[in-house]
Amino acid sequence: MHRDVAAPPSDPAREPAAGWAPRPAPARFVAALAQERAVLAPMAGYTDAPFRRLARAFGAAWAVTEMVSARSLALGDARGLAISAPHEGETDVVVQVFAADPDEAAAAVARLHAAFAPAAFDLNMGCPVKKVLHRGCGAELIRDPQRAAAIVRAIGAAVPVPVTAKTRLGLDRVEAHEVAHAVVEAGAAILAVHGRTAAQRYAGSADWAAIAELAAALPVPVLGSGDVTDARGMARARAAGVGAMIARGALGRPWVFRTVRGGPPPTRSEVVGVAWRHARDHVAWYGGEHALPRLRGQLAAYAVAALGADAGSEPIDPRRGRDATGLRDALMRASRLAEVGAALREATGIEPEREDLDPLPGASPCPPAWTGWQGRRPRRSSTAERRWLAPTID
Repeated sequence: MHRDVAAPPSDPAREPAAGWAPRPAPARFVAALAQERAVLAPMAGYTDAPFRRLARAFGAAWAVTEMVSARSLALGDARGLAISAPHEGETDVVVQVFAADPDEAAAAVARLHAAFAPAAFDLNMGCPVKKVLHRGCGAELIRDPQRAAAIVRAIGAAVPVPVTAKTRLGLDRVEAHEVAHAVVEAGAAILAVHGRTAAQRYAGSADWAAIAELAAALPVPVLGSGDVTDARGMARARAAGVGAMIARGALGRPWVFRTVRGGPPPTRSEVVGVAWRHARDHVAWYGGEHALPRLRGQLAAYAVAALGADAGSEPIDPRRGRDATGLRDALMRASRLAEVGAALREATGIEPEREDLDPLPGASPCPPAWTGWQGRRPRRSSTAERRWLAPTID
């Protein structure tokens, strides 16, 4: 694989506009990284408020929302507000936007900041989905460092909080040095790097040597992402001199933020309690059991953890009936909370509603902090807006 390692020369076009100065990373973020705590990566369809709440409970340094379309918000659609809404009492949330136009990005983050005042905004420069690339967003920004820098500057000038960015190593080769330097010079306070190219998507292994090489050339904290699922993955990040950002490795396994730091794996009882709390919070957040199908992917992962190697020392009684496949199938079919509880109870012999298994003891189910979108149907979006509202994943 070809590697472009030369740092680009300074370009006056990248310099921040007069009158505003880039903001450094929040001191508490830097302190959390020094404690070797990992960060929850943005994942469309997954990093909503209920899941972020669990990740933080297990020690995530901070959490990044699902990505929000800057263009849809700039055009007046309110669904981006619902996607990125924090739960009651949530702190240190970072809202990720994807954008191709600096003015649209500025308008979107101003609206989001007025609604939620997040700790920072993150620019998506890593999404490999073709419909996003074709609109000049996501990983396509790697091709255009000056435009990426202009978007970072526009976001920074529009809101009084730091700006961060998340990218990949390149499109089809390792080539992210130029865009990384551009966005950092424009004001990005932290850069997260997925150790694969957009062409690789999620295939193969993450290239931590390339992440380390890029990080060594930058004056800001760098987070590495890719294949961090256990303490060995965290050790790779430490060896590369970067922090760790966890994406798919956290799905259905929010305790990974504890185990990557050497903490104990969950017992089967703990997995059951976490799965039940996640299902309850999910239903409460989305206003009803109609939302359970959206949680099926995570419920399937909980099933494997409950009956698999991640479940700790509690052996399952083979006479209780279902193996991991059976529990997974039952959870995937569940359309009511009672069915989720019954499936967990039957497969494991553990009562999911036991108070001592709740990972958030004493906390009520996860009500939305922003309720403007509840209780009424959002206005019908235009055809142009619907193209930008389709879900995507980085």
